[in-house]
Amino acid sequence: MDGLENFIPGLRVQKAFYTRVEGKAPWGLDLNAYPHTKFGIVTEGCCYIDIKDGAQPIKLVRGSCYLLPRGNPFRVRHAADGDTVKFEEAYKQIDGQTLRCGKDGERTTLLGGQFIFTDDRYPLALDLLPPLVCFNVNEQELAALQSTLQLLEKEIIAPAPGTSTMLDSLADIFFIQTLRAYLLDDHTRNTGWTGVLSDERLGKAIHLMHTKSEKPWTIASLADHIGMSRSAFSAHFKAKCGISPIAYLTRHRMQLAQELLRQPAAISIAKVAVKIGYDSEAAFNKAFKREMGMPPALWRAQRR
Repeated sequence: MDGLENFIPGLRVQKAFYTRVEGKAPWGLDLNAYPHTKFGIVTEGCCYIDIKDGAQPIKLVRGSCYLLPRGNPFRVRHAADGDTVKFEEAYKQIDGQTLRCGKDGERTTLLGGQFIFTDDRYPLALDLLPPLVCFNVNEQELAALQSTLQLLEKEIIAPAPGTSTMLDSLADIFFIQTLRAYLLDDHTRNTGWTGVLSDERLGKAIHLMHTKSEKPWTIASLADHIGMSRSAFSAHFKAKCGISPIAYLTRHRMQLAQELLRQPAAISIAKVAVKIGYDSEAAFNKAFKREMGMPPALWRAQRR
């Protein structure tokens, strides 16, 4: 099993939406925060992107892709210091799937949008990525990404029997294509998330947490499964992932709990607790309230 497969159980995309942006200099868009993952691909020309955190804007050219795993607000524009308009205002002038903006200067075309996940927000595994990820794809990868988006657009424009299933499947495929392109980029290998994915022992531990979350995992038992000492595993996991193994496991379990609590066929809180690895309803209630700010019964009632 390759490294990315370890994360797949927690990375299910429900839908993908995108807009074709054709900007003619000078142009610029300012996009608000969003609880899911944003993406973009430059197919013509060049532009600059930043997340307003004080870092220098990054130049994007044809074949450049970006991901905002946690949906941070960001700007994309023809020049590093160019003016922007709110995306919501510009979007009022959209023509089909194409948003044209700017004046009459050099043209840049990009495909940008959002991945909508099955939960209320982006998956926990994406917390291991920086807030803005930029990488490059070759012509073959770019053509494959565009082809998938074209299929998505076709299904949206001309629905047919099975369209809903097709859209969900294509969204999943496009997301995996994007992650794979990021992992294969020479500039990102062995750093950040790619470093985690290429670490066989950490990958195995994360796979165990994702696929067997009902087990009564401890740092010691996880460390034993991957052939490390308890202290070495804990330190190594935190150094690579930024949080402790138990914190990661808890947050993953909370996402699973939300999926179960959202199901139309009611399942008792006690059964949810058992399914995700808690030995008592009280322990689950305490953990859920600590992570989500309210007990699971209230969370479920509000979602209904």
